[in-house]
Amino acid sequence: MRNIFFYLTIFSVGAIILILEITGARILAPLYGSTVYTWSSLITATMLSLALGYSFGGWFSDRKPSIKYLYLFILGGGIMASFIPYMDTAVLSWTQGMGLRWGPLVASLVIFSPALFFLATISPYAVKIKTDALEHLGVSAGNLYALSTAGSLVGGLLAGFYIGPNFNTSAVFFYAGAFLISIFGLRLILWKD
Repeated sequence: MRNIFFYLTIFSVGAIILILEITGARILAPLYGSTVYTWSSLITATMLSLALGYSFGGWFSDRKPSIKYLYLFILGGGIMASFIPYMDTAVLSWTQGMGLRWGPLVASLVIFSPALFFLATISPYAVKIKTDALEHLGVSAGNLYALSTAGSLVGGLLAGFYIGPNFNTSAVFFYAGAFLISIFGLRLILWKD
């Protein structure tokens, strides 16, 4: 049961990452439009957050290789995702004077990077936890990153074809955050340590 929950967690985090990124366009578009600058800004903020999160997650997992920290990072991502609807208006107002090029980039970095950073720590942490021997490191890493990417694939389709047309933007971030927080809560039930 714990292994199934662990793998569903990795899949779900991958899905939430892309849901946050794609839904982020709905926050930026009313002010900055759906331009190449807006999409480049979102993608840049996502890639930077992922790179920093992967690096930090790998570094931290070598120092504290415990399942509880992996789920604490998920909790952090959930809290930060839940706060996006409460800060987006202020950040957009602050960046409006930066123009159509720099405004969406700065807004994307401030609004989305904290949640995405926390969520990016999960993949390298999962590799550390699930690799029992160095001779299986490549297989473990490949399988876990593939599972996370499959989650992103499903998240991208869900965001564009179901979530976007059926939910308002604030609800998407709130529910994504609540979902991540519930993963943390379920972990506490499954693991009593």
